Amino acid sequence: MIKVDIHLHSEASNKPGGYFSQKLKISESYVKPIKLYNTLKDRGMTLITITDHDTIDGCLEIAHLPDTFISEEITTYFPEDRCKVHVIAIDINEKQHQDIQHLRGNIYELVDYLQKNNIVHILAHPLYNMDGKLKKEHIEKFALLFDNWEILNGTRSKTSAHITEKIAKSFTKEKLEELANRYNIYKRTRDHISFTGGSDDHGGIDLGTGYTVAEGNTLEDLKQAILTGKTYYEGDYGNPKKLTHMVMNIGKEGVKRRYNLGDIGYLLDQLFDPKPQSHSIIDQILGRNSASIFIENVIKFKGKVIKDNHENIFNFFSNLLPYTLNQIKNQKSFDFDKVSMYLGKALIFSTVYLVYLSVYKQRAEEKNTSLNLHKEFFGNGHVEGKVAYLSDTFFEINGVSRTTQKLFKLVQEEGYNVKFLISHKKKVESDYIKNFEPVLTFDLPEYEDIPINIPNLLEVLDYIESENFDVIYSATPGVMGIYGLVISKILNIPFVTAYHTDFPQYVYRYTQDHTITNIVTSLIKLFYNSADRVLVPSKEYYNKLKELGINKDKMVVFRRGVNTQKFNPSYRDKNFWKNYIKDYNNQFVVMYAGRVSKEKDLDVFIEVYERMKNNPKVRFAIVGDGPYKKELLQTYSSKIAFTGFLEGESLARAYASADFFLFPSTTDTFGNVVLEAMASGLIPLLSDKGGAKENIVDEVTGFIVKDNNPEEYKILIERLIDNDTLRSSIKKNILQYIQNFDERDLLIEMLKLLSLERLSKVNQEVVV
Repeated sequence: MIKVDIHLHSEASNKPGGYFSQKLKISESYVKPIKLYNTLKDRGMTLITITDHDTIDGCLEIAHLPDTFISEEITTYFPEDRCKVHVIAIDINEKQHQDIQHLRGNIYELVDYLQKNNIVHILAHPLYNMDGKLKKEHIEKFALLFDNWEILNGTRSKTSAHITEKIAKSFTKEKLEELANRYNIYKRTRDHISFTGGSDDHGGIDLGTGYTVAEGNTLEDLKQAILTGKTYYEGDYGNPKKLTHMVMNIGKEGVKRRYNLGDIGYLLDQLFDPKPQSHSIIDQILGRNSASIFIENVIKFKGKVIKDNHENIFNFFSNLLPYTLNQIKNQKSFDFDKVSMYLGKALIFSTVYLVYLSVYKQRAEEKNTSLNLHKEFFGNGHVEGKVAYLSDTFFEINGVSRTTQKLFKLVQEEGYNVKFLISHKKKVESDYIKNFEPVLTFDLPEYEDIPINIPNLLEVLDYIESENFDVIYSATPGVMGIYGLVISKILNIPFVTAYHTDFPQYVYRYTQDHTITNIVTSLIKLFYNSADRVLVPSKEYYNKLKELGINKDKMVVFRRGVNTQKFNPSYRDKNFWKNYIKDYNNQFVVMYAGRVSKEKDLDVFIEVYERMKNNPKVRFAIVGDGPYKKELLQTYSSKIAFTGFLEGESLARAYASADFFLFPSTTDTFGNVVLEAMASGLIPLLSDKGGAKENIVDEVTGFIVKDNNPEEYKILIERLIDNDTLRSSIKKNILQYIQNFDERDLLIEMLKLLSLERLSKVNQEVVV
């Protein structure tokens, strides 16, 4: 069996690869041909060649060695518009190379020459838009010119490879005849296009990791297999991580040839080309070198050293900053020189983040070119229906995490193609969750129970790119939300988010500072206007965001529901409140449920209590936990029932055993708890500010109080207590009305909205 890497480069590819390479005078490759030969042999290649750009000098250096043949990657052009194309010619001689260099300016003349001289040739990376000129008509002309297409290329994505193969297979005999008549060319020798693979390695790291396979043993067997279309490809597809490391290694070698990098150069050599650990007596006496130990320590800080050196390199650069911060943190006494050294190392190596980000951005553009060509050829998008759902809160107690948990449960039950991306110190095991260990954690000011977890941006970026998500959704505008937005721009993936929290109002209530509030408002405006779609939970906040300057065309109001199996009047327990109220004797209970914090306007709830505390027919209860609870308990622990955090059946019984739901919050964008209370048979009394009021019809399924007036709340409660007919009528209306809020149906609707209608189930194709 033949295994041959038919696309790779040596130091003979000595021209700069781009603008910055030109300015820095860095060549495309610095790999010695003999090193290339030995590496390929070690990795199981049975035949060896080099395909340097428009030169055979690298091949000639190893031409005397067994199993080698001369090849080159030819740069050619369509004469119509100078669109650049690469073609690989194999088993050529020096005279043919010279002829090719004279003819390569015209792709038609080049193909004529190759065919006339029986030179086996392959179209390299057909969908790679090297100069921005590649269009559908060029691909169609490829189908008329080339029998053999490179599908697997070690620097191109799996998506691009699949689309290339799909396009190649779409050229039926009838289609080729139609195109031949349209373009007046046809140089094919058989009906079907066959496929090859190569690593396209320039840095020496990935030699032989992508290759062509054919029956036989000799070069002639390989050529015959290519000519008759009996080759196939194996190996690894490209990804931005691998390409970044190739670029870094080339850059390192180029800079080393002009400057003395000293210890940093030596460390980078050890990182990119690690030598096997020696077991000689001298090495055992002297020990391993400090560079290798340092590299290993950084990698092991969060991870382990493995055979895949790309993962080792990535983990080294990803871990370096947190490793350095940990070194500083663990110092027993402050040492300025050591701190400076650590920070200097971190600063130098953290600059490689920019290299990663730029390469990931460039590869995303390449992938996007393939996706656009797919749409042009087939009339629909190449979509897998995968959604990355990012959230800063998952385990905590708040409305966003509760909605996220409900969606998580639904996704598991239905097998939807959604992955929940979080950052938490907890160890999480689920096929539907990817947890990124935080690099840094601190408590949110005024919300000590909500930690701010900051993961490594590179890890999140690499994961989202590797998983081929079609949509990024951020439930929150926190660290994960901002990461989602930044990554969406780098990878050119649609970004969707939701407005769950009235941040400007929260910030002002806690700081009473207009300057800070205005800064937060500007940042919120920037964040949401950068999204492709913004889910808004109520018309009230749709209008507020429009006034704030959020593009109305991006906003979509979504509805939420309630699980009436979980929350309903059957859970009513006449003895429930006896656990929390000493002298409880079946009085009416006015209840609040939710986060116990100042921005929920709980002072209004307390004021209503103060006005009714002498009424023997009523008791008050607060269900939930939060930062304001401790302060309230100091004054009201013996006057108001505080249950603390409840969930499951305990929460259902609390709701159903109360009578009225007083929810004075003016900052809630929706108010999930209002629907839960209504489903449990409670009569809601709500403020005329905020989004919660949209859950009811005033004086039909509840009551809306103007200006959050405590006296008005008091009057309404007393009216309901004294009027059995009115109370029964409202409750009946509520239980009928709540049937329109089926939670499961509305959660599925939300998933469709946040996925831009691209949602699929696992292993299900989607056409967009």
